Amino acid sequence: MDYNAIVKQYPYLADKPIDFVYTPDPKSDRYLEFYSREETGGPDTPRPKDLRMGRYGIQVIQPTTRPIDVLADYVSHAGVKEDPVLQQLYQEFKTNTPDAVMRQRYEAHKTKFKEKRPYSQWLEMTGYPELFRGYPFDQFGPNAEELYSPKQLQVLNKVKSYLGLSAPEPIPEPAFMYKDPFGYVGP
Repeated sequence: MDYNAIVKQYPYLADKPIDFVYTPDPKSDRYLEFYSREETGGPDTPRPKDLRMGRYGIQVIQPTTRPIDVLADYVSHAGVKEDPVLQQLYQEFKTNTPDAVMRQRYEAHKTKFKEKRPYSQWLEMTGYPELFRGYPFDQFGPNAEELYSPKQLQVLNKVKSYLGLSAPEPIPEPAFMYKDPFGYVGP
């Protein structure tokens, strides 16, 4: 996987302070890792030495990782903090995401992925970023829009438009009921 080709495909990344390393391991259960500027990684997932401190780091592990997944990780972990447009859209998305949905997702992560962090830490580091990138970056499958409310989709379509990703037709009002993969049903 070539980072220059990813930047060519997604020019949004061109001026971002990102170091990139491709360490293919098809047997790993991880696809990619995003490291903040100061993150050293954990005992089982140390920051690769080619990812300099003071810059964001993206380590791609699975050969099946798509270029859009690299963009998604940057956007959902760093872009939402440093880009004023994404920052505003992310806050709007979080405001329109019921806590009950996130708590159900957290419980599912504890069961399925052996999540051990406290809810508040998981929510900010994994929960919101994962849900924020699922639809715009095609990470939740072809029926992903069913997982989101119309207000959430409206925000996420703005994200797609801002990043130059194709967006579907606008969702008509009134709101519809959607099903969360973890069982929550809401507006």
